[in-house]
Amino acid sequence: METLGREIDSLFAYNRFVNPGKMILLMHDAMFQDKFNGKENLRALIRKLKQRGYQFSSLRDYESTSLQD
Repeated sequence: METLGREIDSLFAYNRFVNPGKMILLMHDAMFQDKFNGKENLRALIRKLKQRGYQFSSLRDYESTSLQD
């Protein structure tokens, strides 16, 4: 979980996104499957990212920013 957090931090450090400062995170890794307690792993990741200062929003908010350009 910590490794994934550092990878996300790194992506934001270089700000290589379509919408600066915004990222769509798709969680399809094996660690998020039910057989590996996926729901709790995802909740733990979200908690850790929020502790790091990240905010979560709906895809609709991301799309509306893209349309402004």
